[in-house]
Amino acid sequence: MALEPSPIEIPAPLKSEEVVEEHRNLYCVHYDACLDVAVKSGWASWTCMRCPLKHVSGTRPTALEFAQDRRGDAGGL
Repeated sequence: MALEPSPIEIPAPLKSEEVVEEHRNLYCVHYDACLDVAVKSGWASWTCMRCPLKHVSGTRPTALEFAQDRRGDAGGL
């Protein structure tokens, strides 16, 4: 059985970086897909606290690596 990402809507935006890191795994390979679900659904914010993938650890990239990887995903922006 494969684990699937499961973002959950929350009613208010997350306002600080510390709170965001508590609610989301920013380095999850499914982060962009979950963000797309939230945006397309018109959610004010979302959490992955109940997602089975929330605590799956991977290698955290350096800030430069992360920024460059994200820029490549932005479609040339």
